[in-house]
Amino acid sequence: MRRWMILFLFFAMLAPVGQSLAQSRYVIAQPRKNMEMGISLGAAASMLYPDEAAGVDLSPKIGIRAALEMALVWQDDYALQIEMGYLHNKIKAKRGALEYDVKSNVMEVPIMFSYRGLGPMRFNVGPVLSLAAAARYSNGVERLEFGRMRSTLGYTAGIGVELSRHLVIDARFTGSLARTDNYFEGVEFRSSAYWATLGVNYLF
Repeated sequence: MRRWMILFLFFAMLAPVGQSLAQSRYVIAQPRKNMEMGISLGAAASMLYPDEAAGVDLSPKIGIRAALEMALVWQDDYALQIEMGYLHNKIKAKRGALEYDVKSNVMEVPIMFSYRGLGPMRFNVGPVLSLAAAARYSNGVERLEFGRMRSTLGYTAGIGVELSRHLVIDARFTGSLARTDNYFEGVEFRSSAYWATLGVNYLF
């Protein structure tokens, strides 16, 4: 009887230790996950290439880009980053003696896979949804539709550098997967558009 009592007390003492070890193993085995949220502000340069036969010359100017971003980070090296961005650009459009400023506004949703396993570097790539990408111009009498600046589906790739826990410099290239239909002063044509952006991200 005494032997059974001793065995019972021995296992009763080991039970908390075993439970603690099991919990420790479970925590170690689980991937580390955390959420990252922030805002971004920077410069955006658009590059447009219309059909040569249209006789329209497009000269883009530097614009602005602002965005809200959220990322699910796991194991510190990988992240799924989603943004809601707004871009505003002006384009000087010229055909013959006619020359007007075209104002474009783009609402984009980049969905990027991010690799962060090389020190402060971040490598981002993924698709981009352009929910709205309208452009208009005024000829002095009325406002006219220039057409979409981007196709609905596009792609983006970029590199970020983490300066501190809260600051990241981000350079990015964005393109469309299809050409867009545009109109300027009686001429309809198709064009390809690309964006290069450089921004500063502040992480909360």
